[in-house]
Amino acid sequence: MLRFKVGPFPVSVYPWFFLSAILLGAGYGFGWRMAAWIFVVFVSVLVHELGHAILGRAFGGRPEIRLGAFGGVTFPQFRSRPRPGRQFVLSFAGPVAGLLLGLLAYGIVRVLPPERGSVSAFVMAQFVWVSVVWAAFNLLPILPLDGGNMMLAFIEGVRRKPSVALASWISLVMALAVAGAVTLIFGPDPFALLWLGLFALQNFQRARAAAAHERAAVAPAAVAEEDAVERGDVAAAMEDARSALQRRDFDSAIAAAVRLESGGGPFRQAAALRLRAGIELARGDNESAAMLAGQSFSIWQSADAAVV
Repeated sequence: MLRFKVGPFPVSVYPWFFLSAILLGAGYGFGWRMAAWIFVVFVSVLVHELGHAILGRAFGGRPEIRLGAFGGVTFPQFRSRPRPGRQFVLSFAGPVAGLLLGLLAYGIVRVLPPERGSVSAFVMAQFVWVSVVWAAFNLLPILPLDGGNMMLAFIEGVRRKPSVALASWISLVMALAVAGAVTLIFGPDPFALLWLGLFALQNFQRARAAAAHERAAVAPAAVAEEDAVERGDVAAAMEDARSALQRRDFDSAIAAAVRLESGGGPFRQAAALRLRAGIELARGDNESAAMLAGQSFSIWQSADAAVV
């Protein structure tokens, strides 16, 4: 794993990021075009995440950036969850930064036209293309993309109450609709269908868990006893998992997570994901741990919720 800083922002780059870039650019072979493609993807995704990070710092956070198999994730690390208006702007900052990079590349080409077929011509063209496509993809109203987080912030701003369940159902429908449209227009695309299929599954799970949480919030007195039981289950499972991990007994730790998952309830589900994240961290799989932690935050929201 590659670690470095861009100004005040820690950046972690996992090997899967480069493997994904190679798979996406497989048509370029393994010569200079592939090297240039990986460079363009790396810079474009990093600039996108820096857009989130810069604004997150301006809003009082201490952002960290991680680049992995599915692009980038920025953890703003706020002390408290931002208001919907700020969350909307924070999510929008990434695509804006990416588009500005594309405009810069286009401007350079217009002012200083590179020689046709040269390395610089290829790089500038890819910067424009990747910036536009990555921004457009991220602006789709599908959680956990930027467009999905913007949609969630807008809905919560209008309804003035938690709306993760509603936003997740909308995201599920949009993911299926976009997958169908891509297949009809361009034919089956394995990468696009894989991403959209994962988004659809995540949103289905998130919608069910969030709906249960929102129903419970309507009548807190009626669920106080159940809530106490749920938190007790989580505390017991966490203690069992800690003991198992100290012994490097991963099977027992996973069994504790499975018990939580089978119990139902958003708090149990989020805790199970956090537990699985800890297991992957103990195994040395930091990327899987980060993804599981992000899924946990999406079910049980906290100040550390990530933006992509």
